[in-house]
Amino acid sequence: MPDALLFHFAQVADRVAAVSAKLEKQRILAEFLATLNDSDLCAAIRYSDGRAFDRGDERALGVSGAILLDAVGPIVGKSYSELRPLFIKHGEFGNALGEVWAEVFPVIQSSGREPTLTLAELGRAFDEIASTTKPEEKRPIVARLFESCARPEEARYLAKIILGDLRTGVREGVLISAVAKAFSRDEADVRRAMLLVGDLEVVALLAKSNRLGEAKFTLFRPLQFMLASPIASASELKGDFEYSAEPKLDGIRVQVHKQAGKIAIFTRTMDRVDASFPEIVESLRAVEHDFILDGEIIAWQETMSGGRVGPFANLQKRLGRVRDLARSVRTNPCIIVGFDLIFLDGDLLIDRPYTERRAKLIECRFPKVIEAILVRDIASIELEFENQKSLGNEGLMLKEPASPYAPGKRGQAWLKLKTHLPTLDCVVTAAERGHGKRRDVLSDYTFALWTKSPAETDAKLVNIGKAYSGLTDIEIATLTERFKQITLTDDGRRHIVKPEVVLEIAFEAVQKSNRHDSGYALRFPRILRIRDDKRPEDADRIDAIESIFQHQNNTNRTEAKIDPQMNLFD
Repeated sequence: MPDALLFHFAQVADRVAAVSAKLEKQRILAEFLATLNDSDLCAAIRYSDGRAFDRGDERALGVSGAILLDAVGPIVGKSYSELRPLFIKHGEFGNALGEVWAEVFPVIQSSGREPTLTLAELGRAFDEIASTTKPEEKRPIVARLFESCARPEEARYLAKIILGDLRTGVREGVLISAVAKAFSRDEADVRRAMLLVGDLEVVALLAKSNRLGEAKFTLFRPLQFMLASPIASASELKGDFEYSAEPKLDGIRVQVHKQAGKIAIFTRTMDRVDASFPEIVESLRAVEHDFILDGEIIAWQETMSGGRVGPFANLQKRLGRVRDLARSVRTNPCIIVGFDLIFLDGDLLIDRPYTERRAKLIECRFPKVIEAILVRDIASIELEFENQKSLGNEGLMLKEPASPYAPGKRGQAWLKLKTHLPTLDCVVTAAERGHGKRRDVLSDYTFALWTKSPAETDAKLVNIGKAYSGLTDIEIATLTERFKQITLTDDGRRHIVKPEVVLEIAFEAVQKSNRHDSGYALRFPRILRIRDDKRPEDADRIDAIESIFQHQNNTNRTEAKIDPQMNLFD
């Protein structure tokens, strides 16, 4: 098969974006995928998912909107002031550049140029871009790619892929179904292979060659985490029930893979953080098994009685730490608390009941395992919830004893009970310059929730509020640099940013409002913390705010004052 052109990929992506029906999106994608050679098949899946590299690849392009603009401006013969209104009009780079290319297209066409840029060439250029951290070295490579674009469609989707912002409504579920249709395979077999392998590009190659049965689970390719559904109070539970009740700790959720002497720790964003926690790696090295542990890394403070969970701020100081690590380990000690075991000595345990997985967890003698009690009535849950609050923990987890481990799913088998007005994990969509001493930093953040599960094709982010208090000057300075790197458009003061930063937001009450797309507004929102351990798709949905709005405690808390630095249980 000949190498696929970016132009053909763009045409397919446009057709997919133009339809809302999930089945039609799947059909269009399937027809395209079936025509590709192996390397282009993998590339098409990556790019359709808005990624420049496969999921196991930790590299990043590091191309901001500013770099892209500097590279493209001379090619199209337009200044920043001429391009800016287009970016504001479209709200993103891709469609704006498509409009610019449509203007210059007749000139390009008169030279007899036809689309020639292939997906393979794009991949090689991405390798080259990722190999340097210097903007001045990235810029000419990006410019060379855009100089190869003969059609508006190519320029549009080149920008979209570089910035990871396709907006075609294609998510992993649609791609899995498209792979099954492309090669006439049973979708359940494709999904099972995806669960085992964790890489849709590999699964697509297996499906193409009719070898899905050969899919094998391998360590060091992280599984999606099983998720819990929030409830506002124990009174929501009806009928007879039995749960394993566990503390909800204030840390970061991690998945640890160990095989022989090799250990890797992955966060929910699938980033590796073991280098930041050498003492935890050493503590797990003593466990004489190969395993995948699901657990929580927490800050730890020694006490006369043995120890307690430390402030989350201490844990944040350890994330990404590479310099002066030994000192940081001494001054901000951390431990890992295990609460589930999903692989043990060659045996994948996800289909086993929770009680069996927990029993094996205890048998393996991990350094610290979460405590649990069985609860069978609302009074017992409320008593344990109050107990966890008094200990300074974040809340209570309720897990059905017979539940399997369902990667990536948020069902009713696991529930979480936090505060009466829970905090919300929100995605930042815009960052603005502050006032006074913060006039030179991006300190005011507009944040959003999902309209529905991000796995659904028509899910979108809707703004629900803006906050500017709760972070330190150092955190704001760090976020400012990050937002500059992912800026899509800006007017000099307000930056529309790629939605990838998650903040945990506390607030006093919820009220109806026409000011935001969500239809709601938060009273006195405060930023509790930056959630670098969460992906944008892990943020909360609008139904969470709707249930909080309806809850009786929403009215009772309207006049309360919340200290943004205070633990919500204090």
